[in-house]
Amino acid sequence: MKRVVILMAMLLALAGCASNRLSDPEKTAIIEKFITTEQLEARNTISAFDLDSWTSLSDQYLILRTSPFRSYLVKLTMRCNDINYSPALLVYSRIPNTLSAGFDSVFTPDNHRFKCNISRIYPLSKAQNKSLISAVNPKGKDKSLQKAQEEAEDSKEQEQSNAQ
Repeated sequence: MKRVVILMAMLLALAGCASNRLSDPEKTAIIEKFITTEQLEARNTISAFDLDSWTSLSDQYLILRTSPFRSYLVKLTMRCNDINYSPALLVYSRIPNTLSAGFDSVFTPDNHRFKCNISRIYPLSKAQNKSLISAVNPKGKDKSLQKAQEEAEDSKEQEQSNAQ
């Protein structure tokens, strides 16, 4: 009888720890349905592009912001696992201050040799931006460039002090 009680307690504890996070294929399905229902139209190029902050939605979709009122849903040509966990994001652009689908890419500072090419760019309104983030990841937060740079500098300082 004690074993049954202990087993039930362990199962309840494990059930409480279970995560209700969505998998990347589930997130991708939600995002693609959002694109269809909101009738988002892809753009080939964004001029006057200056990255302010970003949010990783899945390993294939990002939201890039140039200001609090201008955001873009970006689809990558293939999955980029590093982006979900990176504190910083870098943009490679062939033409300065311009972001072009099919030509430009994003990458993380930790893996600068592996660039994730941009496949599609969809402009989002502020309401669409909030709605999409809450649908895919209710706890999602923007990663501002300044905060990301500070986190990267802090981690480098920690690595240097650990090495000494």
